[in-house]
Amino acid sequence: MQSIEIEKSGSRRHEPKTIAGLLLSALDMEDSMAHSVYQDYMDRNNWPAALKDETFEEIRKHLTTLLDDTQRHITMIKNLKSKLDQHDG
Repeated sequence: MQSIEIEKSGSRRHEPKTIAGLLLSALDMEDSMAHSVYQDYMDRNNWPAALKDETFEEIRKHLTTLLDDTQRHITMIKNLKSKLDQHDG
């Protein structure tokens, strides 16, 4: 399996990581954003009651864009993982 060296933030140490592992980590991060952070923000009850409905709808539009982008990222990462799996297989 292929590996690369990634420098940890804030350290000079290098720790080898596999491409497959990095892709899985990326999927986990995207999934976390889509299913927790953005979904929590989409819930009107999590915002101040005094926030105008028009303002919330603008926020919701932006969040929808972020959710759509996140889904595209997930699809791209899965495609990369599939190509890697075919190459290694």
